[in-house]
Amino acid sequence: MQKIIHVAVAVIYYQNQYLLGYRNANQHQGNRYEFIGGKIEHGETPKQGLTREVAEEIGCDLSNNCLVKMGVIRHDYGDKAVALHIFNIDVSQEQFESLQSEQGSEGQTIIWVDKADLLANKYPLPDANARILDWLTLPNTIFISQSLDKFANDNDWVNFYAKNLPTNAHFYSRSQTENKKAIQLIDELQKQRQDITPLIQCQTFLVLNLVFKNMIIHLNHEQLMTLDFADLPKNCQYFASCHDKNSLSKINDLAKIRNVLGCFVSPVLPTPTHPDVKTLGWQRFAELTKLSDVPVFALGGVGQDDLATAWQYGAVGVAGIRLIGDF
Repeated sequence: MQKIIHVAVAVIYYQNQYLLGYRNANQHQGNRYEFIGGKIEHGETPKQGLTREVAEEIGCDLSNNCLVKMGVIRHDYGDKAVALHIFNIDVSQEQFESLQSEQGSEGQTIIWVDKADLLANKYPLPDANARILDWLTLPNTIFISQSLDKFANDNDWVNFYAKNLPTNAHFYSRSQTENKKAIQLIDELQKQRQDITPLIQCQTFLVLNLVFKNMIIHLNHEQLMTLDFADLPKNCQYFASCHDKNSLSKINDLAKIRNVLGCFVSPVLPTPTHPDVKTLGWQRFAELTKLSDVPVFALGGVGQDDLATAWQYGAVGVAGIRLIGDF
């Protein structure tokens, strides 16, 4: 079997600017930009390797920064196979100002670039890095809808979310109605709010085979465990719900052949509506997030005040029904 090289990758940012290095022509995947990082040494955890590599390459001490796990990208270049352990890191103003020399500790070129230009592929990256750009489109909060029967009528459902969702929100629509009406609700919502990125239930998509702007297909736990992934369209983005080791293994398998943006891992904590449901707790949640190759969102009994805790335990963000105030 081909040996896999494990690499720690630091997606370092300050406000809307991201730090890139530049690979020389004589390097593997040369004449391209890259995020700062390097090979994880034997006995190191990915975070330890990342902290060491960043200190060696650009002289920046990340020991007091929050290293937010994004995911693991596995890529076979043919001549080598890599597993990139990706972390998102918000640096302080002082750290940002210390990295203005345009040159790393080893003389390599470094540059700060605008996020919009980075996402527009104005700075060519190694092939294995492409998925990082997709992950950078994710927010730190995903909003989940109430069911349609909680509202007086369809218009009330649409108007409530059109009014209350923040700009550029990712919105998982669980209206719990028949497929045609579920699509009509999203269609009406997007007429008012074109900035919203909808997560559409997989069954609704498969029945109606309709595509919306920026649409993400969501697979529930049962679908993730039973569907033939080869039957899923290749040109779509996916999300899934995971509750255990087996479902996380399946989402990792799906990520090998389709563009998976992330997953919900739940239930983390008790909720007012399901106080007796067995929950994971933060420690078990952290054990599961270590198994995920895709970004994880904590779901169940968590809110935006729990973001820092979610980051600490391996998530990129939180998700929930009650994240936009009182219903």
